[in-house]
Amino acid sequence: MIQILLWAFAAILLSFVAYLLSYLRFRRMISFQTKQMIRLMKSEDIESMQIGDIYAQHDEDFADLERAALGLRKKYLRLRRQSQEERKGYETVFSGLKEAIVTVDQNLRIISFNSSFMNVFKWAPLKEHSTYFLHDVIRDPLIISTFKKTFVKNEVQKSEVTTSQLFVTPLPSRNDNESWCLGVFYDLSELRKTEKIRIDFVANASHEMRTPLTVIKGYADLLNNKLKIKPESKNEFELLQPILQSTDQMSDLMNELLNLSKVDGGSALIKESISTNQLTNEVLAEVENLQQMQNKKIEVDIQIPFVLAHAEAARQVMRNLLVNAIKYSGDSDEIKVTWVQAGNSVLLKVKDNGPGIPREHQDRIFERFYRVDKGRGRDQGGFGLGLALVKHHMMNHGGQVRLVSDSVAGSEFICEFPAN
Repeated sequence: MIQILLWAFAAILLSFVAYLLSYLRFRRMISFQTKQMIRLMKSEDIESMQIGDIYAQHDEDFADLERAALGLRKKYLRLRRQSQEERKGYETVFSGLKEAIVTVDQNLRIISFNSSFMNVFKWAPLKEHSTYFLHDVIRDPLIISTFKKTFVKNEVQKSEVTTSQLFVTPLPSRNDNESWCLGVFYDLSELRKTEKIRIDFVANASHEMRTPLTVIKGYADLLNNKLKIKPESKNEFELLQPILQSTDQMSDLMNELLNLSKVDGGSALIKESISTNQLTNEVLAEVENLQQMQNKKIEVDIQIPFVLAHAEAARQVMRNLLVNAIKYSGDSDEIKVTWVQAGNSVLLKVKDNGPGIPREHQDRIFERFYRVDKGRGRDQGGFGLGLALVKHHMMNHGGQVRLVSDSVAGSEFICEFPAN
């Protein structure tokens, strides 16, 4: 019995010693592998033999784990290097752009920016200050509101501030709780200098050409009056008519160019409350001869007594729209002029029942010198400046002009004058 107990005790003791030796060996192996992995994680060179030397002494029990860890580390370092290279390229392009660029989140916290942004707004971040908001750098309320509006509407917003034009674009959301937008400031100073040179040139050229045109027209009118009373000079009289028509057309062109130059000049617009009835009657009197020649009937519907506008600008807008309606409404003899209140705006509508304007021309109809039918425009004295002048006058009023046209219902031009 005692011998059996001794054998049992010896077996237990041997088992315990074997367990202890196995535990110590396993612990040593785990400690060694942990140190190897730490060395691996700290290694930055995946191409040299440094990483391979880490596992020079392979333990078959951990061979698969070693290979997996080494493969993961190599993949991680490769992806990180690729990401760093892409980021460097992005930063190079980003900083090389002359436009000021800034990225902000929904709280207007600045995420990234380029050197042009710092130069434009004369700002540089401090190292000890890691977080900046847009209002820490920019004080202009229009810029701040443009960024806020982009987040609210989730669409591109633009605004013009001092000598720059700002475009703010929403960026794809990284997650549900975060959204970014990108602001780009385009410098307009050089463009405005060029535009001013163009405006001055057109104004000066138009002004200088008026003098010789006036002389030509004066002598042509004098000859016309003398030849008209001489039956024997009928041929000379007929030859003189194209000269008179051409001088009239050139005078009209010079006047329109001068009017456009004045509008482009950006002079202060003085608005006043104008009687819509009086304005309409004055313009109708101006176009009466053309109306009778074209056999047109003009219906007037005045639903609002006054409009806040610049008197001469509003007169030019209405006259140009009526002249176009009279000239280009085809066989239709009905034209309607309407003044109506619409929300916070006063609308001037000029509608005809003519052939309409083809859809492919409608986007360009307000461009300078653009004509739907160039041949017809020359024959009838059009230069493609009337609607351009209308558009610029409405923009200066803070309003807009739009076209509704089809081949069945004719064309309707709608001018929107802000009520305040």
